[in-house]
Amino acid sequence: MAKAAQDRTTYDRPMSLLRVELFYDDEASNWHYRVPALHINGGGTQAREEAERDCLDAISFARQGDPHDFDTDAEAITLDVTVVPAA
Repeated sequence: MAKAAQDRTTYDRPMSLLRVELFYDDEASNWHYRVPALHINGGGTQAREEAERDCLDAISFARQGDPHDFDTDAEAITLDVTVVPAA
């Protein structure tokens, strides 16, 4: 086993990719998006690029969570997760 793999901890594991589906609605003549893993649906924009930007904002908002749902008795850590289009 390579040294780098042996040194890997829970905190430096590679993140998985998140599927985003962008699609054009011919009837409404606009773009929409879905993020199946996060149960996010949205759109209604004129340009595909706008739908992509809106989708990134929706993912970011969903990841914030609701502080009312937080368990105040639990030990918590914060992870820095960045949402950007994959190369």
